[in-house]
Amino acid sequence: MTKIRMLVTATIAAACAIATVEVTASPALAGAQVTGVYDRHYQRTAPRFYYDINIRAAQNSRLTLYYSSRLDNVRRFVSVRAGSGQGSLDECAKGRGVLPVGRYSVRFLSNYRAGNPVVRGDVWALSAQRCKNRRTVRNDLFIHSSGIPGTKFRHYKTLGCIKVDQADRARLAAAWRSAWSNARGQLIVRRR
Repeated sequence: MTKIRMLVTATIAAACAIATVEVTASPALAGAQVTGVYDRHYQRTAPRFYYDINIRAAQNSRLTLYYSSRLDNVRRFVSVRAGSGQGSLDECAKGRGVLPVGRYSVRFLSNYRAGNPVVRGDVWALSAQRCKNRRTVRNDLFIHSSGIPGTKFRHYKTLGCIKVDQADRARLAAAWRSAWSNARGQLIVRRR
């Protein structure tokens, strides 16, 4: 029994070490999808996304979901490559700029079918946000991929939402569904 417990502990410790190195790696590794155990604690929290905008290339940014599993008291994470905007870093440019820096409330919509054909399937709806000029309000924002599952993925450009590829969206959706208190969550957008 002790040998098994030691093996499991060593495996988890190795996964944490690998995940920590991978998450802090350079943007050149941004296409790699990373999962792992973030923290072992007994206080569960709602799911939270962190979107780190790469100021050198907004289409090569990171989206990380931290969530507490419903089955145990372990805080896990999934980190994937994501993009926002059409190449402009101007957060006040509606339809072409990146997502404004700040906090958003998030709601998961399973098999969403309304509106733009690109925003279909499993998506996360984001709350409206004022950009830094305090006049422009960015709304109709989502975390999405290229339409329904099976649609060909071409690029990470969006009209201001956060876009991930199909396989990464499936991983994020599976993690969200297994999360404790997953009716609502939070997104924090930062520039790096």
